[in-house]
Amino acid sequence: MRISDFIGSRVLSLSGARICGVIAGVRVSSDLKRIKAAEVFTADDDDCERKYIDVTRIRSCGTDTAIIMNESALSPDCASPCRPPVNLPAFGEDGEPYGRITDMITEDGWKVRALCTAERTFPLSDVLCRSDELVVFRSPGSHTRISSGKKRVPSPVTEKSAPESDRVRVMSAPLPARYASLVGRRASRDVSDTSGERIAEAGEIVTRDTVALARERGAIVRLVASCEEDRS
Repeated sequence: MRISDFIGSRVLSLSGARICGVIAGVRVSSDLKRIKAAEVFTADDDDCERKYIDVTRIRSCGTDTAIIMNESALSPDCASPCRPPVNLPAFGEDGEPYGRITDMITEDGWKVRALCTAERTFPLSDVLCRSDELVVFRSPGSHTRISSGKKRVPSPVTEKSAPESDRVRVMSAPLPARYASLVGRRASRDVSDTSGERIAEAGEIVTRDTVALARERGAIVRLVASCEEDRS
């Protein structure tokens, strides 16, 4: 099942014999492997309230209807706050942009099998690393692995000891013209990614490698802002 087909489905309560809401989104497990809950907008007169259904309480899903036993399945709280990566930008490990993630495919109930962009479908096993800002997929035929407990893009600067075949080569991607002007400028303040990993220190001269690393880790906007402050 595609999640895009699930979203927009009506929620039918069997005991109440009524449509009690519409599926507006999903929540996933922290490892992205399972759909955990469905977000529901309920309509009572002119009021619209957001609630959640643990997917184990959904008895069946038709083409446009999700069936629950009764409205007690709806809860104002969600045990799984993790949002799906839909609409996040997707990249290959060599920096190739794949567009944005548009959909998720599930199998065996609510197990996530693949992520989709407009033109490609990637098995979940091809997710090399991800954050709240982007997803990086393993290139075809690549055997790159990230051995740390937290999947992240390793820095070619701070992890020189790792074998070259095991590193994500963020420096190999061509540098877009709109970022070329950053090279040679000075960062006015420390720049890090969302996990706190250093991209550039205050006073550091920006190189092509710095820009490539910032793009790969979703911190290019922070790097641009730091350089702009220095110019002002």
